[in-house]
Amino acid sequence: MIWGISAAVAAAAGILLAPTTLIDSNMGFIGLKAFPAAVLGGFGSIPGAVVGGIIIGIIETLAGFYLPPGFKNVAAYIILLVVLVVRPQGLFGEKTGKRV
Repeated sequence: MIWGISAAVAAAAGILLAPTTLIDSNMGFIGLKAFPAAVLGGFGSIPGAVVGGIIIGIIETLAGFYLPPGFKNVAAYIILLVVLVVRPQGLFGEKTGKRV
């Protein structure tokens, strides 16, 4: 069910994004920015992915304003590494353990 909902949200985002940008071969790089948002929010959590996307968007905007130009694209992955070190399950992810 999560895959279906994420496909519907991605389709809606594509429909809303298409009129504002030209379609070219570099459109796949937008998906590379969705991965840090999903990890930040926690896999399997739709509200977490939305909050993670908002946080990543704000961080990229602030990084583009305050840091040198090259850091805007790298800021999301720096936050991704920090979240993986501090809280590997994400902000809204559940901590699960496997007993052997």
